[in-house]
Amino acid sequence: MPPIKTLDDLTTSLSLLTSLLLKEVSQEVIIDGLVTVLQKFSKNLSEVEEKIANAFAITSTAPKYNENSALASFRIQLGSDSKVIGAILAGYKKYIKSTPLPQVGLIIDYEKGRVTEFSEVLSEIIALGGRIIFSKGHVSNHGILRGDTKNTGTSINLQALSINLPRLAFESNKDETYFRARLAILMKPALAAMSLRKKDISDLTRRGLNPILASNTQYMQKGSVTLVVNLIGLKEAVLGILGYENNKAGNEIITKVLETAIEVAAKKGKEMGDNVTISMTESDASTRFSTLDGEKYGKMSIHQFVEGDAYSTGVTLNAPEIGGMTIKTEKIVECNHISKMLNGGLLIQLKISNDMDTAGIKKAIEKASELVGSFRPIRKVSICGNCGLKDEKITDKCPTCKSPYILA
Repeated sequence: MPPIKTLDDLTTSLSLLTSLLLKEVSQEVIIDGLVTVLQKFSKNLSEVEEKIANAFAITSTAPKYNENSALASFRIQLGSDSKVIGAILAGYKKYIKSTPLPQVGLIIDYEKGRVTEFSEVLSEIIALGGRIIFSKGHVSNHGILRGDTKNTGTSINLQALSINLPRLAFESNKDETYFRARLAILMKPALAAMSLRKKDISDLTRRGLNPILASNTQYMQKGSVTLVVNLIGLKEAVLGILGYENNKAGNEIITKVLETAIEVAAKKGKEMGDNVTISMTESDASTRFSTLDGEKYGKMSIHQFVEGDAYSTGVTLNAPEIGGMTIKTEKIVECNHISKMLNGGLLIQLKISNDMDTAGIKKAIEKASELVGSFRPIRKVSICGNCGLKDEKITDKCPTCKSPYILA
């Protein structure tokens, strides 16, 4: 790439680099330092806003190689240059308005700043369907923690292994001790397989399959790669199939299950010489596991424990209810307890109803930032499948092109 001397050079290089990186990852690429780089161009903030919107739009034209395209996330640290951050958020809002399905997301790190400073524009972005996660520290838009925060270089997480906890619960005859023993037994060969896969990917990278990642990681040195195991359906397994109530006794069993998984991961990881972490984040496996178990054990035996068609992934908070919660509310205590235990990350989703306006969203995200260390607002936004309109409430037909093809 040519040396970056002007704002045009920066935005061209940014969109080009991001598009190339998206070809080398399957789920998400996270880029730090955008605010710092833009500070030298802070004299003309309106131009920064326009160029950033264009760079994000160009990035979204990158081809996708699987059903779910990879996401490019930019980490914005609050508490630094407020004017530049404001310009970036304004540019991202323009991008979200013009893009039906965004391929660029933001990670709002409020460890050293306050969400209230930018909550108004952030609530407008969320209302339009923006991909945003709020966190204190390094986390991905999917809720996965960065394990090696001391390493300032490139960090890679290999996260494609999900464990079906409800299936283990069914096979354990409602015996909690046997359930945890089966989990430990299952994890050992799974982690060994992940370690072999890491070696294969490292070998392929060394041979030139992922040239950008290779040049930034010294051929994927050990310290830069983390193996992440995702637990699916913990709530259904313990509070449903194993028969425990949603009370102190049930929460103790959940804690025991997590402790077992973390202990086995640490021990096996030490044997293999790999960094292994345990997470509870979103995965397409949640729907697949639920469908497979429904076919094996009967749909009624599954659906009595499941909300919707998929097993639970992470924790969900309802935005209309969060206003009445405090740091001592049982649900918040549970979220923070599990979040501290999981060294791979916990995805806390803040569910925003369709009838909530931007003022309500603003209050909800401000309150959530006071109660938990990380959360991602989610809201279903209707989009016209013909013209891409999503700026208004769409019902049966698009108000602009009258098309009946509405996507949720």
